[in-house]
Amino acid sequence: MRTSFLSAGFSLACLLLVATAPSRADEVGPPPEDDVEQAQYLEEALTHEDPAQEARIRELVDEAVEARLAGIPRPKYIPATDIAPPQGLLLYQSTKGFPLSVAMSGFMQLRWLEFARSATSWTNSAGTTLPINNINTFNLNRVLLSFSGHVVDERLVYRVALFGTSDMGVRSAFVPLGVMGWKFSEAATLAGGVTIVPSSREWVDGQPWTVGVDRSMTNTFFRPGYSPGVFAIGSLFDSSVNYQAGVWNAIDGGQAGVLRRGTSMAWAGNTWWEPLGPFGLGYSDMEGHEDPAIRVGMSGTYAKTQAIIFAGLNPEDTIVRLSDGTPLALPNALGPDSQLRQYEFQLATVDAGWKYEGWAVNFEYYFRLLDGFVGSGTFERSSIYDHGGLGYVSWCFVPRTYEVYARSSALTGPYGTGQEYGGGFNWYVNQSRQGRFTIEALHMNRNPAQNILYPYRAGYTGTAIQTQFMMVF
Repeated sequence: MRTSFLSAGFSLACLLLVATAPSRADEVGPPPEDDVEQAQYLEEALTHEDPAQEARIRELVDEAVEARLAGIPRPKYIPATDIAPPQGLLLYQSTKGFPLSVAMSGFMQLRWLEFARSATSWTNSAGTTLPINNINTFNLNRVLLSFSGHVVDERLVYRVALFGTSDMGVRSAFVPLGVMGWKFSEAATLAGGVTIVPSSREWVDGQPWTVGVDRSMTNTFFRPGYSPGVFAIGSLFDSSVNYQAGVWNAIDGGQAGVLRRGTSMAWAGNTWWEPLGPFGLGYSDMEGHEDPAIRVGMSGTYAKTQAIIFAGLNPEDTIVRLSDGTPLALPNALGPDSQLRQYEFQLATVDAGWKYEGWAVNFEYYFRLLDGFVGSGTFERSSIYDHGGLGYVSWCFVPRTYEVYARSSALTGPYGTGQEYGGGFNWYVNQSRQGRFTIEALHMNRNPAQNILYPYRAGYTGTAIQTQFMMVF
């Protein structure tokens, strides 16, 4: 485009110069026609006898082109900071007239997973023996494309996203996510849409800011999923206290959200306090806080939910399970000839984190009560109480570049106990969180969690080796 402007502007200037310059024919008369060679282009009509005049013409052309380009909106990129994710590529932002802004962002996660089993089978609470398989696979594990901004009014904000994965096959559809709301101030935004149900710190922090390859086994077991809902989010006291809370259709928007009976919904909230200043993204201190930073928080969830065996199309949908990995709604899971139809889900968590000079320690503990069982047959228990925790220790020994970490999580309940432990290495490309290579080894013992986006398969015992590259834009 710039070349076209330069060519047109230079040609116009040459035409004006030729039109206004004194005619050589007035001085010496016309030359013989046989000695005249027709100029094919206007530029060839220049005699180039005055370099200063030619330089001035080119300067005027450049100024005209720059003035024209300045009036055309240009995309600009706003990267992540030490305390905030990237705003992305700002495609358009009106400065006058109709209020509108559009920014594009997202991330991609390419992963290789190998799982080596330490046992060949496991038996669930319904009495069924299931195989444990080895796994070796490459996948575009997650891809998210997001558009955000405001429209009509700077306070009317929105975010629309498409989420997909090749773990469910390369023909799988993208899952639509979206939020729109009114931002009253930094203290409060009231919004609605399809979001996570904010029931845990590690779930809220989320991808792509994890320390290791993914979230923990304990978080995957306890936390809800995504669902349509309405919520409030904001920060108070100079952003030292943050919160988000609301009501959603169910603990996930899959079968539990679609097939729910009556008017029962999921109520959830999460709050955290950062008394010494911004804690930053995720659990890692790759930025290297010069002063200590701490964060303490808590969350709670209550829902009367439909008992389901199969999740919806979103791979992050949650199937509630017993502590040995058996789906809660599986026939005979709670006793011979039992079939659960509906129950009450109650979850509470507490968390704490510390960062200083590249070191970081993070902890979260979960308490879950399932009761109010409705169904057929005889239930062995009227309620089920499970609890467990997770912990991370990391050290970014070359600030913003190289990091090592150790991680572990465990949970227990009346149907069994599961553990995981391991660690890995992160390389932050170009000293940025927006490009990260990770390699990790993780051993699981009677894992009760299940999610195809993670290395977790219900009932599995063995070792997972994972390598991934994460790109955030």
